[in-house]
Amino acid sequence: MMSGQISAEIGHWYRPIDNDDLFEVVAIDYDEQLIEIQNFDGNIEEMEFTGWKVLIPLEIAPPEDWTGPYEIEREDPAFNSYAVNEALVELEKAG
Repeated sequence: MMSGQISAEIGHWYRPIDNDDLFEVVAIDYDEQLIEIQNFDGNIEEMEFTGWKVLIPLEIAPPEDWTGPYEIEREDPAFNSYAVNEALVELEKAG
């Protein structure tokens, strides 16, 4: 791995090696060497690349109920299998 590179990927879910706190990487700023993460509860935090390396994050599959941080109710008509599939297709195109 070259200097300045990290293993974080936008849209991927992780948890620290020492606990079960789930979070998604939502942005990476290579110029400022910052990673923005959104915890499963919706809180957004920034951490420096050095903090990421110390965290020793483990990449995980998205949680079964990945809607935690998005305040989506399952009864919401927008939350259906078609909408979820369309969102996943868009994410794959962006990735």
